[in-house]
Amino acid sequence: MNHKYLLLIIGFFLIGCSKRAVIKFAQKPAELTSADILTEIMLVNKSPRIVLRVPNTRVGVTNTQSAGNQRSEMVNTVVVKQTVKGKSNLKIQETEQQYDETALYNAIEKQLFKEGFSVRDRGLFNQVLDSNHSIDYSKIKDFTNTDLILELVSLDGSVGYTTNVCYTDPDGKQRLIEDYRDLRGASVEFKLVHVKTNEIVGSYKLHHTPCLDGCRGMYSKKGAYGMFVSGFWLKPGETKQKKPYQHLDQDELEAFVTEATRELVKTIR
Repeated sequence: MNHKYLLLIIGFFLIGCSKRAVIKFAQKPAELTSADILTEIMLVNKSPRIVLRVPNTRVGVTNTQSAGNQRSEMVNTVVVKQTVKGKSNLKIQETEQQYDETALYNAIEKQLFKEGFSVRDRGLFNQVLDSNHSIDYSKIKDFTNTDLILELVSLDGSVGYTTNVCYTDPDGKQRLIEDYRDLRGASVEFKLVHVKTNEIVGSYKLHHTPCLDGCRGMYSKKGAYGMFVSGFWLKPGETKQKKPYQHLDQDELEAFVTEATRELVKTIR
């Protein structure tokens, strides 16, 4: 048989065995804790002076203001499924994704300003700390005229979410699949310090969960468990093709930290 016709037959067979499907994840709840004294602080001062404190070394972002414009790269661990003789094997594959940390920090500060805070200069604040290594936060107020320090404890732009079910379209039927991992989750964690008392008055961790409304792909039945492969397909009436699922881009991560800051302020007040 002609190889061209054989390939066409195989292609039609694979299409017939696959169904359009979506995967969904449930929103991971935020972890928001504030001390009682914070309520009193905010009642006394509606527009406190605040500074964003960031780590000197960050993994997962690109520091565009570091000496020599050196860069630190985030390594995403991607889980790739392979089926050999009916058994599922995991193969680890590394990919790199860089983010502009300065833009992310600026997005946090911009939202704080929009929320009515008096945002202090981050660079000047760091200079004070660098020149006074042994000074504690309770004495920083005299040097920086700052009321609150919002410390960025961690920022992770590639949090993995895993599921073993998908839903075929359009019937919405649940199908068991081999574990599918999506690396477009993210998390950010803050610590709030009252400068005058050198007391931690808040701890906040917020999450970006992917595929809340469903991410599209194809489902194939193979043995006891099926396989889900991500890939955008158009519904009736749609004309715009979306980009394939991979990881959060810079704009998406900035949008997440902006919304996380808004939620944080809502909790503080």
